[in-house]
Amino acid sequence: MEASRSDIEKETGRLEAFSDGVYAIAITLLVLELKVPQELSGPGLRHALAGQWPDYAAFLVSFATIGIMWINHHRLFTLVRRVDHLLLVLNLFLLLGVTVVPFPTSLVSRYLGHDGERLAALVYAGWYVVIAIAFNVLWRYMSSAARKPALLRVPPDSPEVRAIHGQFAFGPPLYALAFVAAFWSAVASLAICGGLALLFLTPPRTLPAGR
Repeated sequence: MEASRSDIEKETGRLEAFSDGVYAIAITLLVLELKVPQELSGPGLRHALAGQWPDYAAFLVSFATIGIMWINHHRLFTLVRRVDHLLLVLNLFLLLGVTVVPFPTSLVSRYLGHDGERLAALVYAGWYVVIAIAFNVLWRYMSSAARKPALLRVPPDSPEVRAIHGQFAFGPPLYALAFVAAFWSAVASLAICGGLALLFLTPPRTLPAGR
């Protein structure tokens, strides 16, 4: 029994370590889009730095979003007792979404304030819709009462599970709102994405302290 418990902990630990590495690489790649203006000084340098505000905005929103996705991923896996094959596959699908984030971030930083900014914002917000759906699918599978034996170490009707259900349910429709807003304003769409990052930073209130 002890060996079996040790093997289970090893498997969940490997999954979390791999996931943490993917989040770390994705969030680090974002900074590569911040370029140093070349051969400028004085007012020219200040003007060039100020002109790069789309790069800064896209970087900050994406950094916050990936970071908060990592926090929520960690919160989910504090509740996991064991993993199975499909959970590994669904987690990989979520990580696929995370690894692609630097691309739409680069797209927004390049086109924000220029022709094509709305399409860039549509791609950006649309990808977050995909990630939000992936998060929900992963969580619903993890927390399903149909998993025998259970994947979570808490009952499927526990306050922790219900709280996460309630919070995650808002993800896809709210990011869809950011997607729709991009048809009218790329800046508004980016602002909504930034606001949602802050919204999901707050843990569900019924989670025990320290989770």
